[in-house]
Amino acid sequence: MRTAIALALFLLPVATSPARSSSSEWIDAEGARVRLVTTGLPDEQGNLEGALEILLAPGWKTYWRDPGETGVPPSLDLDASNNLAGATFSFPAPHRFRDDYATWAGYKEPVALPVRLTLENPTAPISANIFLGVCETICIPVQGALKLDPAH
Repeated sequence: MRTAIALALFLLPVATSPARSSSSEWIDAEGARVRLVTTGLPDEQGNLEGALEILLAPGWKTYWRDPGETGVPPSLDLDASNNLAGATFSFPAPHRFRDDYATWAGYKEPVALPVRLTLENPTAPISANIFLGVCETICIPVQGALKLDPAH
């Protein structure tokens, strides 16, 4: 009985400690909302796991990594970003679209694109400039700065 109580007291702080996560504010655009979400803290090499969350309004679409001749794939501008040495996106399997102009790949429902961020300073906040395209009948660019502090 004492062992069970001691084990429960030992595990209580672990079970009640909050998970670390952080997110940027939403960037609102016509037909979409975009934000950056991270989980945990950066590892020893400064790598931080997260996702670019793209919420699409009904009838709207966004592009995959290889969007065809005229599409705009999601990207982070590392030159204009603060504290980012690198960013690598992963892309879930896309939907193939055929419209009056082309065949292209993308998403027609909300999607979270996994991203591994490499931070220059693992204890400093991140500012990342995002650029992507969203489409209903005409495609429009979505751009803005996503800011977050992975330590909070």
